[in-house]
Amino acid sequence: MKLDKVLFLGSYTSRSQSYAQALSNAGLHPKHVLLFGTEGGSLPGQGQAKGFTNGMKDLFIPDFSEPLEETVSRWGCGVDKICEQSINSALIYECIKKIGPRMIIYSGYGGQIVGGKLLGIGIPFLHMHSGWLPDYKGSTTLYYSWLKEDYCAVSAIILAEKIDAGPIVAKKRYPPPRGVDPDYMYDNAIRADLLVSVLKDYSASGRFANPEPQTNKGTYYYVIHPVLKHLARLQGN
Repeated sequence: MKLDKVLFLGSYTSRSQSYAQALSNAGLHPKHVLLFGTEGGSLPGQGQAKGFTNGMKDLFIPDFSEPLEETVSRWGCGVDKICEQSINSALIYECIKKIGPRMIIYSGYGGQIVGGKLLGIGIPFLHMHSGWLPDYKGSTTLYYSWLKEDYCAVSAIILAEKIDAGPIVAKKRYPPPRGVDPDYMYDNAIRADLLVSVLKDYSASGRFANPEPQTNKGTYYYVIHPVLKHLARLQGN
């Protein structure tokens, strides 16, 4: 199913690979593709996933040996490529303006924040946050909810200028990863899972049904300490 007037804005990361392959598996094909950055770099999100996937029942398992461009080329749409590594590049801004999508599926590099100029275009940026909003905002929240409450979660939001504060489109809890690489395999898989669910609903109506404004301030978390990350992984083995 072609997602008309939808732009897939992706970086060369394992997350973008997961998203693109999950969309293809579900038969959902964005009308436009814009890839930015360079393949095989060292930006956040460009690490390599370990191959073990037991414990991922009911989740789509991506093939990270398949290049991102190979996946999106099968969608039958034009693919624009920009070598700029920053999402806030003027070239990316101009390309988005030229394409003129109704909605953008966003999959950028870790740690980059979409700036006010891009958001000011007025096109909704759909982002999959790995945490239960508004309770878990910030970074590596998958590990914090795993340690504190023994679950992981994903929240689909429309980006706003304040981090993780945009309207919530959907959210879902998942069991903690067991025998799975949490960072590149499980985290990407659960984000892709909710993305597919959201886009199936979007394709039926051409809009997001009743996005929920965030009224609770919640808690902001920062990059988790390696010791805490290790403890979480121990309880997942």
